[in-house]
Amino acid sequence: MAADPQLAVTGLTKSFGEEFELSGVDITVGTDEIVALLGPSGCGKTTALRCIAGVESPDNGTIHVGDDLVEGDGVSIPPEARDVGMVYQNYAIWPHKTVYGNVVFPLKHSDHDVPKDRYEERVQEILDLVEIGDLKDSPATDLSGGQQQRTALARSLVHDPGLLLLDEPLSNLDKGLRKHMRYELQRLQHEIGVSMLYVTHDQEEAFYLADRILVMRDGEIVERGSPRELYERPKSSFTRRFVGDRNRFTGTVRTTPEEERVDAGFIEFPLSSGDYVADDVGSGSVRCFVRPADISIGRFDPGGTDILEITGTVVADGLLGERYEVTVQFGETDLIVHTEPSRDFQQGDEITIYFEPGAIQVYDAAD
Repeated sequence: MAADPQLAVTGLTKSFGEEFELSGVDITVGTDEIVALLGPSGCGKTTALRCIAGVESPDNGTIHVGDDLVEGDGVSIPPEARDVGMVYQNYAIWPHKTVYGNVVFPLKHSDHDVPKDRYEERVQEILDLVEIGDLKDSPATDLSGGQQQRTALARSLVHDPGLLLLDEPLSNLDKGLRKHMRYELQRLQHEIGVSMLYVTHDQEEAFYLADRILVMRDGEIVERGSPRELYERPKSSFTRRFVGDRNRFTGTVRTTPEEERVDAGFIEFPLSSGDYVADDVGSGSVRCFVRPADISIGRFDPGGTDILEITGTVVADGLLGERYEVTVQFGETDLIVHTEPSRDFQQGDEITIYFEPGAIQVYDAAD
């Protein structure tokens, strides 16, 4: 993150009645950085975004946008005077206006440096940037979902804000268009260099777009890190459950004269051979995680390491686009396996799976 953040939120709290929506939230977004605020529905992420935009008033805390204090310590700058643009989940396109009428609105009603005689030129520039320049005079009612999304994006950028706030902007698009717009957002960010705070419940979007991710739960930030850090080494139990596809199973650490071993009933392996072992793991119960992609069906070259080989029963299977997912039952434990689409299994089939102890992450069961 850059030394001088484009956004600095400190100790933000917000309650509705007796219910706390935000509890001491801290957020920073560096210059030219994309930060994703990731969490389930109702965790407070949209409320945080609305407080930053100025359309919701926090109870406590401070908000700086660039060098300006916009909220806190007796200051509350109105939304139109904040150096931000915002894309809403439903796009908030005015149906009675043309594309031009929607996009020019911030130039007429917010603080910026664009002279009035350049409004039309500036709108055309930004429409060309989001690739709908030929729709400038089209009625908003004629726009497709993707065109509405681009119109909302153009409107949020036309006054050249230093910070762009995005509230689930792709959630109303079909899967193919979502993928394309993810790329478009990344392209735009690189071209114009705007800082972004991107709110989403979709981990795939967050991991694709963000330089850093803040994981939110019940009004609090529970973990922060790069996409790779959160994928490979999640620290909080909530993040491990919420982020990524992971198989979970419990085990017990047993101490032998030679080593400590994890006994999970259907498998057993040396504790020291795990991919990651939390510092607080000792004797007693542990919780183990392994990714479906790290499990193979059919023997593979172990590369000199011990391989766990277990046979179970297929209890569910299905094609998920570019991969085939199989759920295999081992006594009371189910493991999900991802394999190539050409594989075909039936419920009730007996299959053998293989994976390395080095693919397993081990945490204390109390965590």
